[in-house]
Amino acid sequence: MPVMFTDKNIIIRKGFPEDAQDGSKLILLSAPGFFPAIFGSGVKNVIQNLFPQRKNLFSFEHSYFIEVDGNKAGMVFGYDGKTEREEGWRTGLLMINYMKLGFIARIPSLLKALRAAERIEDNEYYISNLAVYPEFRGINLGTKLLLKIEEEAKSGGAEKMVLDVDVKNQGAIRLYNRLGYTIVGKPRRARISRKVFAFYRMVKN
Repeated sequence: MPVMFTDKNIIIRKGFPEDAQDGSKLILLSAPGFFPAIFGSGVKNVIQNLFPQRKNLFSFEHSYFIEVDGNKAGMVFGYDGKTEREEGWRTGLLMINYMKLGFIARIPSLLKALRAAERIEDNEYYISNLAVYPEFRGINLGTKLLLKIEEEAKSGGAEKMVLDVDVKNQGAIRLYNRLGYTIVGKPRRARISRKVFAFYRMVKN
């Protein structure tokens, strides 16, 4: 059943396979430079093909959508450390299936991205992506999505929320700070497809 808020026109619900088009758009909106650098120009099709499939790290199973007056307005994506380890291999196999020979050309970029990533521990829940369409911003939808996925993490036994945020995304950093997330360590950098990306790891107990 959808989770209802005091705003009668706003609901949060689990994602469905048929949300693939909006899911891929919102994942790309959450990191508009990073994913194209890793997967190339066909990134939207890759994610849109992965989204309806179960048991992979881009699956609808890991998403919550927020709707305003019946219109999809935003999405949050997340999973725990156990899920990352169990589904990582299947995600790779599906990518090979959808990208064909193009996968080989993207291997260097994928390896650089993996080296820049930090391990997700068993007691941690990782927020992979959070995005709200521009026309729906400014009405606290991102906050609602974060609070919802924190509920799921807690019910699953997670003790800590973790996420990575672009060091230039000050709006997102302020939002996470307000909700109790703090930056830990120094920013991690990766040079992918001639672009340099830098991310803070943020944590909330």
